[in-house]
Amino acid sequence: MAIPSPLNQLPPDDLPPAQPGGEDFLLRRQLDLSLTGRFQAYCDPPTQAILSRCDWSIKTIAQVATLVIVCPNRATNWQVLNQVIPLGSELAKLSQAAKLRIYATLRPLQPEKSCAIGASQKIKRCPVFAGGGVSS
Repeated sequence: MAIPSPLNQLPPDDLPPAQPGGEDFLLRRQLDLSLTGRFQAYCDPPTQAILSRCDWSIKTIAQVATLVIVCPNRATNWQVLNQVIPLGSELAKLSQAAKLRIYATLRPLQPEKSCAIGASQKIKRCPVFAGGGVSS
C-alpha cells in the first residue's frame, strides 16, 4: 500500500509550481552570490590569491552547492589542484554535500578573419574558443 503524500492533500493553489519561475531563478542566483561571498571570506589569503587568478563561483546545481573553478592556464590549474584539500575543507563549512569542479581552459583562439559560406566559397570553421568553460 502506497503512503499518501501530503502534497496530494493540498488545494491546487497551495501546490508548488510545476516549473520554476523567474522569482525562483532570482532567489537561486542570490543564494549562489551569498554562498560565493561567504566562501571567499572563509578562505585564507594564499587561497584567495590563487582564486583571484581564476574565474570561480559557487553554483547551486541539483540542490548541491558546487564550487566551480575555471583556471586560465595549466600552471594555475596545478596550483588549484594542490589546494583541493583546503578548498574542500572551506567548502564543507557551507554544506556537507558540496562538490568541487575544476576546469582548465586552453588559450582562446583568434577568430578567422573571413568566415563566409557560399556556393562558390569554401566552408570555413570559425572557432571562438578552443576549450569550454564556465562564466560567472
